[in-house]
Amino acid sequence: MNNILIQKSEKFWYKLANYFLRNYRCLIQDPRLFLMGKFARFEIVRDWAAMLLKHPTQSPEISQEHPSILGELDVCAIASTIERDSCYQGLQLPEGVVQELVKFASSTVGYINRDTQRPWRCTGTEQVRVDLPKNARVCSYMSNGKLSSTLKKLEKDPGILAVAAKFLGAEPVHLGSEISWSFPVPAENHVQQRQAAQVFHYDLDDYRFIKFFFYLTDVDMSSGPHTYVSGSHKGKKLLHQVIGTRCADIDDEKLVELYGEQNVVNICGKAGFGFVENPLCFHRGTQPTEKPRLMLQIEYTVNDYGNIHEALGY
Repeated sequence: MNNILIQKSEKFWYKLANYFLRNYRCLIQDPRLFLMGKFARFEIVRDWAAMLLKHPTQSPEISQEHPSILGELDVCAIASTIERDSCYQGLQLPEGVVQELVKFASSTVGYINRDTQRPWRCTGTEQVRVDLPKNARVCSYMSNGKLSSTLKKLEKDPGILAVAAKFLGAEPVHLGSEISWSFPVPAENHVQQRQAAQVFHYDLDDYRFIKFFFYLTDVDMSSGPHTYVSGSHKGKKLLHQVIGTRCADIDDEKLVELYGEQNVVNICGKAGFGFVENPLCFHRGTQPTEKPRLMLQIEYTVNDYGNIHEALGY
């Protein structure tokens, strides 16, 4: 019994020391990022900061000279829907673009569970079924995604940039993009679920930021649909604002009970289907149960903090 208590005490002090060390490094590296990480979790601070950060910007125009890969878009309606419901569904990538991205993912090295020490090349969904590495829950192409010319075009697409600028109220800063697989491999514990972003959580990447998601394979309830809690980017419980990203440690059932089961939305769609989300809402990638899911996400912020996830330690 005493040994167990000693081990728990040592674990607690190790976590506490690590927490202060990460914060110190972040403060030294970028004081702006440090302050954002501490205060952006509070809605009143975000609203105040968003007003200060907003400035006139000439949004990219969708025209015959500058067409969007996504076709015609009602930019104002999309931004209004996100502001109200946390998410807008209804974007669509052309089939040719989807095929190019899938081909890229099948010919490029990814990393199992985002571990750079576990490179792996996935040549298609059939390989996923018969040749999946041990304990592989996700496979991310991480920085290798920068090698895709198709992805680079999407990041600068007039339609995507116009929606981002309208929502942000400022010129969008591209924070990063990721192509990743999610596999039908059960997590052994909550920590593994959290590492795979398969528990409800919300992000803190800036005072105001936005993410675009596109399914690159068909997604139904058995292949890990993205799930969000509509409207939860506003009116969070004070405790959930205080603990910020640590909300990921709260049981999903408890969060659903607090924010309303009727507000939980599962997003299914064919390959190419896309949606735009305010990541301050509670969201998760549901764990696939039968079929793997390949998805692309592109993120824009108001401020450029560099590699914020490495600096903040999450």
